[in-house]
Amino acid sequence: MLISRTGLLALMLAGNIAVADEIWDSNSGQIVYEAEMGPTAVWTYGTPQEPGVIYLLGLAKVYENRGSYTGYWAKNTAREKCDTVRPGVQGQMTPYWGRFNVTFIDKNFPSRWEATWSYCDGEDQPLKVEAKPRLGTQPQGN
Repeated sequence: MLISRTGLLALMLAGNIAVADEIWDSNSGQIVYEAEMGPTAVWTYGTPQEPGVIYLLGLAKVYENRGSYTGYWAKNTAREKCDTVRPGVQGQMTPYWGRFNVTFIDKNFPSRWEATWSYCDGEDQPLKVEAKPRLGTQPQGN
């Protein structure tokens, strides 16, 4: 029996749904901790018309003493098109992606974070993504 990549991703996500209790407001808009696939955290962002996804290896099931994590972002369209494709929104392969490296600022939950990002495997963009938790109070002095 053949299962499409989209179907496989949907099955994986259905079995590992994270409680979307982590929502951040960033200088790029709202970002939601949407799900977990094995060791990978799945964050979503954007609008229904232009959704985006961020995959962060090693972050799944880590809720305290978070550090730095590497991954990538992907969308259905972006300013630059890559020569290679990666799984993006709902598992659809896309040539619009880039590196995404996040560092949590506070050691306790909920935490602020900042991230560097690129188009494809290019140089980091000058504007960092900076985010603070939407739920709860912002940590002081952590």
